[in-house]
Amino acid sequence: MKKAYDSVAEMVADLDEPEMNETKWEKIKYAYWRHWPYDWRPHQIWYRLKCFLWHRYTTVKPRYLAHTWCDRDTLLAHMMFEILSDFIEKECSPGHVEWYGEHGHKIEVAGEEKYVRDEMQDLYDWWHVVCQTEYPEVDDLLWAEANKHRPTRNLRQEGEFSVWDPQFPIEEDKELWNNCVRATSKLEQMRVTDLQRRLHRLINVMPYMWT
Repeated sequence: MKKAYDSVAEMVADLDEPEMNETKWEKIKYAYWRHWPYDWRPHQIWYRLKCFLWHRYTTVKPRYLAHTWCDRDTLLAHMMFEILSDFIEKECSPGHVEWYGEHGHKIEVAGEEKYVRDEMQDLYDWWHVVCQTEYPEVDDLLWAEANKHRPTRNLRQEGEFSVWDPQFPIEEDKELWNNCVRATSKLEQMRVTDLQRRLHRLINVMPYMWT
């Protein structure tokens, strides 16, 4: 006949551990597991040491930035796209996740549905091809053209202040210089706007970045 319990606590207190034919080594091992923190067990210590020395999974070094100072807005964008790049290059293999087909993850982008894997690849390609290659190349071309018409440095005094008064050999140089400078500013505005839009898109694929 089963014993009737008045409370859950009484039932739990009356539970007996199952009888086991444990060896001395097993008793020592189980006692160790009960009292020693998991993170300080030998295999965990070795794993943490390997991660510290060789596989620093939580340390991200953007490939396009040197180990020198940069503004936080620049660093944030580089870190986010570096994490995406690392995921695609090292984890995003067909054997881990079913990216396509009937069970493939999908996401809506600009009112259209597409596979998440395609969206990740589009962001990856834009970052490495457009943002880090094509934008700088166009900027370099504009400044190369602008430097052909660069004014001479000429400081004139206005009261207590020295004011830069650029001097151009001919009026055409002044016009071309100003046009190139305005074009570089417009290009930078386009790049920043494009970057912000794609950072938002990158946030939208974040829930799928695990394997």
